Amino acid sequence: MATLFVENLTVVDFSYLHAKRGMVGESWIVDLELSGDLDAQGMVFDFGHIKKALKQAVDERVDHRLLLPGESDLLGLHRRDDGHISLEWRYLAGEIRMVAPADSILELSGTAITKAGVTLYLMDLIRDSVPDNVTEVRVVLREQDTGTAPFYHYSHGLKKHDGNCQRIAHGHRSGIEIFENGRRSRYWEKLWADRWEDIYIGTRSDLEGTYYVEDVPHHRFRYDAEQGHFELVIPEDHCYLVDTDSTVENLAEHIAEELAREAPGKRFRVRAFEGVGKGAIAEAGEDNPGRAKAGWLQGSSVL
Repeated sequence: MATLFVENLTVVDFSYLHAKRGMVGESWIVDLELSGDLDAQGMVFDFGHIKKALKQAVDERVDHRLLLPGESDLLGLHRRDDGHISLEWRYLAGEIRMVAPADSILELSGTAITKAGVTLYLMDLIRDSVPDNVTEVRVVLREQDTGTAPFYHYSHGLKKHDGNCQRIAHGHRSGIEIFENGRRSRYWEKLWADRWEDIYIGTRSDLEGTYYVEDVPHHRFRYDAEQGHFELVIPEDHCYLVDTDSTVENLAEHIAEELAREAPGKRFRVRAFEGVGKGAIAEAGEDNPGRAKAGWLQGSSVL
């Protein structure tokens, strides 16, 4: 029996519901091992087919979805005749309610969303997609190793996106690098990581209103996109409002401009990540008057 491995098969960016933290954005790197007998080509499985079939299967079923623990007492789930799902989630800080197309949600067994549970789900999914000579499947889910550098978990939705980013509740685990007058500042990085810990970043134009649910103020977001109708009610203190769409380019620019406002007379350069290995760069401050300059980044290169 032989074993092949594929590191960084894909990155799944998603959000999930947690009993204490509420809605949590996450990014997990997917590593894969396949064991079995060699086929007529002398392979366990063609690497080209792995990228086409297995990566696609993982991305379609998990990436940019909201993951729900189907056996939790905190969850109420209702499948509607129009192809949408409505749900309620009661947790310590309040209540989350959502209406969204069914394919923007993944319900898993168990009372909590865990790395082990998602791993088992992906192993079953991949077993159904490999040839008979593959007898063992191993999946490893891991976060990006950022060392001691700050990071934050955020969720959002992009109604104008022509793909799955339009889903109102998907998220990322993202690092941030902030340079003050040319020198990296862990102080500012930690401040923004704390500010956006387990946050929902909402666009003001999508905010329908603020309502009280059992004496707790909740924001209600609503929009229609190509994939269907989306609504989200979430506690106000778990939200951060921006005046633009919550693309990573706009978020990097927002952070840079806020830094320049909070620390006048200094110049700032922000590298804001959207999950793993991609993001945007923006600059603002004394040497960059007016609108911040934003640029897309992937890894350490500006594209």
